[in-house]
Amino acid sequence: MFARKLQVLALFALTIVGLIVLSLPRQPRLLLLTYGALEQQAPIHPPPKNVVGALGQVSNEALAGHPTERELAASKAMRLSKFRGKAKDTLEPKGSKIVLLTGTDGKGHNGAITSLMETVEANREEYCAYHGYKYQFMNLTKHVTPDRHPVWAKIPAIQEALDLNPTAEWVWWLDTDAIIMTPEIDLASHVLNPEALKTRIACDRPILLPNGKHSGLKVSCNVDVSRIDIIVGQDHHGVNAGSILVRRNEWSMAFLDMWADPMYVNQRFERQEQDVLNHIIVNHPKIREHVGIVPQRVINAYSVGGDDMGWMTGDLVVHFAGCWVNSECNKRWQDFWNRRHVVKATG
Repeated sequence: MFARKLQVLALFALTIVGLIVLSLPRQPRLLLLTYGALEQQAPIHPPPKNVVGALGQVSNEALAGHPTERELAASKAMRLSKFRGKAKDTLEPKGSKIVLLTGTDGKGHNGAITSLMETVEANREEYCAYHGYKYQFMNLTKHVTPDRHPVWAKIPAIQEALDLNPTAEWVWWLDTDAIIMTPEIDLASHVLNPEALKTRIACDRPILLPNGKHSGLKVSCNVDVSRIDIIVGQDHHGVNAGSILVRRNEWSMAFLDMWADPMYVNQRFERQEQDVLNHIIVNHPKIREHVGIVPQRVINAYSVGGDDMGWMTGDLVVHFAGCWVNSECNKRWQDFWNRRHVVKATG
């Protein structure tokens, strides 16, 4: 009888304990974590910004309002559509027959310019959209080699641009540190159409050497513009290849190979590819017949300089060559950026 009472009391005690346990706050269950987080008790971090995970989930930041690459591309296309073809150019060459090429390896003296690549991209894209040209940006690291200065990469870049755009008749290489200031100007009426080019040639002006001295040669006034395949400006140190136009044909492709010949590259000319171009023009009369030297301000005005070189209102381009010498690149860039003309968008 006594044993029976003890069993009842024990059962009663267990019931009370059970009720007490059930009334306590519950601890969260340990979830199955991935990537070793279970063993380390480490948190699971959200995916990087604007990245779609392996299972297709969009990151928390993207869902919170940060644009994806697709959204950015759509926004750019919509913005450029307001400019596209509005110039209604009539002279040839026009439209996609012209490629505007810019490239960089991310190094050099231009790092001091605030938001350089964003402003360059907007400047070039709006100009090309307005006239129907093709804008081509190229990462030059693939053309940079340890045995030569990075500026030489522009030559294979021009060759590649011609390969990538088989219908293009002209490639306009424009250095990154340049702003198109007067975008209404189309390249055909400005310099590429034969009738326009006749008026642009620097007729009877001395061809200079890199040291600023006269070479003893002058730009011919009787040049056959139909044979001109390269158009370049000349400053006080000879030709400057920061803005140069190259026509598509077999002669130009062969010339580009010659220009970048290792024999020239290894000579270590002071201004690299520009001095080599100057050397070829001065010393090879048959090649000189294919080169149209124009006044500097026609396609390559500078941010500082005299009447022959310094940018003036109405000039197509301003180039910030040498701005790094006095650490004035960003100051000059912002000044001219605020002064540039912008074509009116429609729609």
